[in-house]
Amino acid sequence: MALNRTSAWLTLAATIFAAAHASAWETLPGEPPVEDRQQATQERIAPSDEPLASGRIVAVDRAGSRITLEYRPIPQLFLEGGTRIFHVEDPATLKGLGPGDKVRFEVERDGRTYKVTRIENSN
Repeated sequence: MALNRTSAWLTLAATIFAAAHASAWETLPGEPPVEDRQQATQERIAPSDEPLASGRIVAVDRAGSRITLEYRPIPQLFLEGGTRIFHVEDPATLKGLGPGDKVRFEVERDGRTYKVTRIENSN
């Protein structure tokens, strides 16, 4: 009797698994055909030519060419999210920016420090 129930459960599980696996290959409206799916996924995931980090301005020091940013993780530089003071390559880019502004920015490692080479207001 127990063998019969085990067999029934295994059959049911295998049927559900096979049905789920088969439905994963179905093309939904608006999706590319299965042959193009891998290429379409790679295009969606591929990083842009200019990866910009995102964050929020905490403080701006125009005289010292520095900006304090609260930012999300930056995987290219192995930086975890947090708050940090960054040196700014061109102090003119800080014009019009203030605490609380949401920004997108590009960062480069310069020895032991990080400097912002480009910044855009994204409010």
